[in-house]
Formats: sequence, C-alpha cells, structure tokens
Amino acid sequence: MTKLVTAALALALTVTVAGCSPAADPAGTTGTGGAGVSSGASVPSDPMSSGTVPDDGSSATAGVTSGASSTPVPVDQSTPETAMSSWLGAMVAGDGETVCALMAAKGRAIPSIPGAAKACGTSIAPTLEQIKQLGAVFTGLTIDGATVTGDAATFERATAVPPIAATVVKNFKAVRIGGKWYVTQG
Repeated sequence: MTKLVTAALALALTVTVAGCSPAADPAGTTGTGGAGVSSGASVPSDPMSSGTVPDDGSSATAGVTSGASSTPVPVDQSTPETAMSSWLGAMVAGDGETVCALMAAKGRAIPSIPGAAKACGTSIAPTLEQIKQLGAVFTGLTIDGATVTGDAATFERATAVPPIAATVVKNFKAVRIGGKWYVTQG
C-alpha cells in the first residue's frame, strides 16, 4: 500500500512540476559551485495554519489560485529542506498559489516569469484536488540531509518523517535564486 501511495504521489508531483515548467523562459540560469553541505529543517506539525509569503518578501498573499479550495500554508525558503517541506505542505493542502510560488524552472523562479505563476496555478488545480486526499500521510513533515553544492541541492540522500516523503523528494532538486530556495524537477 505504501509503495502504491508513494508511486502515485511521485507521479502526481512530477506531472505538476512538468505542467509549470513550459512557461519558463529558457534564458535564465543559476550558478553552482562551492563545497557540499548538509542541513536539516522541519515545518510545523500543522502545515495548514498560517499565511504564505510571496517572492518579494512581503507578508501579503500573492494573487495566483489553484481553483481548488485550499488553506494557505507557512512558507520558509531559507534552506532547501524548508523550501521542500513548504512545497509538499502546500501540495497536500491544495494551495496552488504557494506551490507555484515555491517552484523554479530553467533557473528562474516561477513568480518572476510573466504569466507563468497564473498558468502554473491553473494547470495544477485538478492534480491538487487529488493530492489533498493524501494530506494526512504528511502530518508532522520534516526533511533532513539535502546535499547542497553552491546554489543547487539534491535530496537523494535526504531522510524524512514520515519516511514516504523521502521517497518522493529524492526525485526533485532545489535551486537558490536571489537568496531563496525553490523546488525544481530533477
């Protein structure tokens, strides 16, 4: 049963990320370099209790919606693990606005690409409705041990609570853009 849920969630997340990626401008890139580092992070055990923080750092909620009924989730982009935890929390909460705000494609943050955030929110709405049903599986989500090299991070060796999250996140990467971490497809 766990393998089936993991496979279904990984597939849904991959489709979601792919649905947002075509809107990206291929001109943007991000640098990498530096030594590998590991760090850990967690999100509150109730990831659906607080507002989101848009890319510009203000406390207002951005204007993209998924079309799904959702509750905004807390966002922390200070480390790859917290960005990934925030992203997964937004997924299972059905918060398309936050999901898109935490993503990057082709080296650019989705919110910085004209029209991409709206297209992303629209394209993932049906998938988020299905993923919301798995929300209880991710209660108490924590991710630890991303491998960071410069402005890029992988989750291949990361651990997570619940363990199913580690299986899902190993297929994704994170990239640091403007001092914030964003989830990207591996």
